[in-house]
Amino acid sequence: MRFRLFKPGRRSRLLVSGLGSLGVLALGACSGKAFTADSTGASGGSVSVSGGGSGGMAAGSGGEIPIEAGQGGSDDSGSAGAPSGGSAGEMPSGGSAGKPQVGCDCLVGEYCQDGTNRCRKCTDFSRVEFGSPQRLTTLAQGPQSSERFARPAIPGSALFYVSGAPDESKLMYTASPVSGVGTAITSAGQVESGPLYVRGFADQNLFFDRQQPGGRKLRMALWTAPAVLTKDDPLPEPFNAPGFDDYSIAISPNTGHVYWMSTRDGQAELLWQATSASAPPAPAVLDLKVKAGMAECPRSGDDATPWVNLAGTLLLFRNPSLNEDCKPNDSGATDLFAAPLGKDGTPLAAAIPLASLNVTGGMSTETDPSLASDACTLYFASDGGTGNFDLYKAARN
Repeated sequence: MRFRLFKPGRRSRLLVSGLGSLGVLALGACSGKAFTADSTGASGGSVSVSGGGSGGMAAGSGGEIPIEAGQGGSDDSGSAGAPSGGSAGEMPSGGSAGKPQVGCDCLVGEYCQDGTNRCRKCTDFSRVEFGSPQRLTTLAQGPQSSERFARPAIPGSALFYVSGAPDESKLMYTASPVSGVGTAITSAGQVESGPLYVRGFADQNLFFDRQQPGGRKLRMALWTAPAVLTKDDPLPEPFNAPGFDDYSIAISPNTGHVYWMSTRDGQAELLWQATSASAPPAPAVLDLKVKAGMAECPRSGDDATPWVNLAGTLLLFRNPSLNEDCKPNDSGATDLFAAPLGKDGTPLAAAIPLASLNVTGGMSTETDPSLASDACTLYFASDGGTGNFDLYKAARN
């Protein structure tokens, strides 16, 4: 299977024969500029990062990582710093509490820098920090239900997400997270996860994975608002490998880079492929490392739940919390990380933990990070150590 890039406005077609061919609209990428994220992490140090994308919070490693510039977020202008979503139920943060705002009168698409009266554009990633997470209470269906994988649907606050127990999870859509539980968009009895809406795909625009007799398999379908799903097909090889699990897909339509989890090599690995070339290379394991204090550790865990921005310059994912010996911390609970990506789709530096969103201690699992279309807000899921997940949002500050 290969991706072919088209100019905006030209319709793509999927040929489901042989390897197939999936068209991607080449959305206009914005040029980026160097950024620095300077934040105090749990261990007391600070990290200055220059580079590509929206979302890397500083780790407490005390180091400095030079990275090329890039662009993150989206080509959409969206709402200001905190788009609509549930406002109740703040979650404890693993990072610093932040300073009170002096006062700002910011425009749409801007946020007020923590402790100042300075407005910054959400698409300006010279500084990347987040405020206290807020739980999206209206999307919870009950104490035993888990809500995960909040992914932006269209410009604004609309979301796809997953709801239900692990053995009966289903895909959901909500046009407004503050108005109540969303609508199921797939039939009952399916176990599905990892929804990803890619705007600009004409024939099949919703990607996800489904538990099937042969294991978890990646699928694609055409979603039409509010809850119509048609053209539901499996992705062909190499994205699905017979006899193995393939799941949790992330796509950068601007670059044609695709990232997903697979067990085809005997263990769960994060694969990637550059699909825009006329003869795409075979999928390869992404050489991804994470910062743990002063150490750089190989990515680990059974599911990185990856997400990549449109420009292909930022990868958000989860990884087990690690100490400086690269051993699991906090009983193997996972934290959120951000890695800047180069033009070739590979990391420019070790990923940095989103320190202000990761809860340290208590075996709290943070997972499934993604940015809103305006880059002003990050969505993620956390179980607070209980095993039942809720969705959260955190605004840039």
